Formats: sequence, C-alpha cells, structure tokens
Amino acid sequence: MSRPDGFLAFLDRHERAVSVATMVGGFCFDLIIAKRPDSVFVNVLLLSYLLISAGVIVYLARPSRRASKDPATTLAPILSMKFAFGGLASNMLILYGKSGTPAGSLLFLGVLVAMLIGNEFLKTKYDQLRFNMSVWYVLLLTYCVIAVPTWIVHDIGTAAFIESNAVSLVVALVFIIVLHGTTRIFSGREGRRHLTHALLMIASVLALFNLLYFTNIIPPVPLALRDDGIYHLIVRNADGSYGAQYEQAPSWQFWHTTSDIFTAGAGSDAYCWSSVFAPTGLGTPIRHRWELYDAPTQTWNTIAVVEFPISGGREEGYRGYSMKQNIIPGQWRCDVETESGALIGRVSFDVIPSTTSPTLSSTTL
Repeated sequence: MSRPDGFLAFLDRHERAVSVATMVGGFCFDLIIAKRPDSVFVNVLLLSYLLISAGVIVYLARPSRRASKDPATTLAPILSMKFAFGGLASNMLILYGKSGTPAGSLLFLGVLVAMLIGNEFLKTKYDQLRFNMSVWYVLLLTYCVIAVPTWIVHDIGTAAFIESNAVSLVVALVFIIVLHGTTRIFSGREGRRHLTHALLMIASVLALFNLLYFTNIIPPVPLALRDDGIYHLIVRNADGSYGAQYEQAPSWQFWHTTSDIFTAGAGSDAYCWSSVFAPTGLGTPIRHRWELYDAPTQTWNTIAVVEFPISGGREEGYRGYSMKQNIIPGQWRCDVETESGALIGRVSFDVIPSTTSPTLSSTTL
C-alpha cells in the first residue's frame, strides 16, 4: 500500500476523531487571530468560511457524490467545512458568549457541542444535509447580525437587527436556489418534502434567535462586553487610565478579577465598571442600572440609572463607570444595557456589612 493510500485509510478509520479535531482547530485558529468584528481582514475571513462551507454542502449534495463510496472524495471537503464551521463558531462565542446573561453563554456553548457531535450520528445523506444547512444558517444569521450594522446600515438597535434578519433570509434563499440548481436535490415528491424541511428549519432558527434576542438572553451585538466588575474606588489618572481598588475574587473564580462579595462599612461607595466594544464609527448611549433584590416580593428594584455615551473603535472597549453612594447590605446587580434596555452584561454581587476594612488590591484599568 502506498503512503498516500495508507494515510487515507488511517483518516477513514479515525474519521470522527479527525473531524472533531479539525473543527476544534478552526475554532482555536480564529480564537487567536480574529478578535475585532469591524476588521476588514476578519470579515473577509468569515465570508470565506461561509462560502467554503456552502460550497462543500453543494458538493456533497451532487448526485455523483451521493452515489460514490470512495471516502477520498469526501474527506477533504468535509474537513474543510468543519474547519470553517469551527472558525465561525469561535467568533460567535467571543461576541455572544461573553456578553448578556449566563444562560446565553451556556446556550452558545451548547450550540458548539451540538456542532461537534451532531452529524457524526446521522444515518442518511439527507439528515446530514439538513444538519449542515442548519449549522450554516445559524452561523450566517449570527454573522449578519454583526456585519449588517457595522458595514451596511451603520447603526445599532432594533431596526438594524431586523434588517440583519432580512439579509440572512435573502442569502439563505439564494443558497437554496443555487443548491437545487446545481444538484436537483429538491426535485420530485421526496425532494419537495426535504425542501419544506429546509425552509422550516430556517424559519425555526430565525424565530428562536429573535425570541432570545428580544428577551435579552443573548446580547445586542455588535456591542460586546469586554470587561466588568465592582470596585471600592475608581479614579481617572492624568494619562487617561483609571486607578482602581477592589476585593479579589477567590482563586477558583479564575474567570473574574473582582469578588462577588463587597464588604461595606458605614457610608461605603461602590463603583460599577464596564468596558463595551462597539465597531469603529458607531456610537450609542449605554446605561448602568443599579438594582437591589427585595426578598419578600422576590423582585429586583431599580435604585439608580446612570447613562453615558460610548464610541466605537477601541479594541478593549469603551471604558466607563458609575457610582452608588452609601450602598446598603443586600443582593445587588449592575446591568450594563443599551438605551432601549437590551442587556449587554451584568455584574451581580452581595454587599456584606462589616466594621473592619477589607483587604483591597490595586490595579490600573
């Protein structure tokens, strides 16, 4: 057996492991190099991923390919598609997973897990086609919601989000027309049934995504929370940086710097800090909403709302803070939200009364 044939045989025997490794490789690759959604390079890269994965879906649906039993004709295209899916998913998780609610982050982690293992257990070519089209449309929609406000309408808000939905639908329908025109896969009674399933899939993804967006489970991208926290003191330095003092989070909370316990004496002030990314050329007001939990009624009561403008372009995000004077003990949260009330991020913390000063760390923000 020649070396190439042996290599193909090895890949064929370990197809599932190689497939997962390729998608993870694409995910890690973009995690390192693609950090700004308003970068021309990043957008060219993401559009290339969408085109490559769409091309592979069309190739795998061709009659000659469906009839072939040779794994060598499918392995490279499938791995290319998985790498592209991984790269697109990486950007999706960066922008959607770090902002909004914990439920939103878990949701997108669940999507990634489904992408990793989903079509490995699908038995028929049509099942695999529908799964790949579903993943492709999810990634297309999440990309459009970032790209349309940034590059087409130059605005952020509900209208821009709806326009992004419309663009994704037009692109998806064009893709279905091209898919059918080159493969005739939706011909005949059985084909029309599969077409109906594909259209229902697109409609379901769109409806679910809108529900999650308008119920604040996912953030109002392309705005994205880069950093947040609760501090005991924040002062602006002469060089434009901010000096801050805070209680350190426990070592096991490696994902957060500031503690979710705020030790307060009489008359203590609390500072809510946020750094929100917006694409270059886009600006919008954001608000810090301070809320205190009322245990008897099990409701969150708004105590203060502080609004300030942000402007886009800074990779680390536009920095700002608000202060709550004479904070009282209880369960608190500071919501970072848009002018319309869409949730960008949230800092939750418990204020604990104390007669002794807590141990504070210092940092430059």
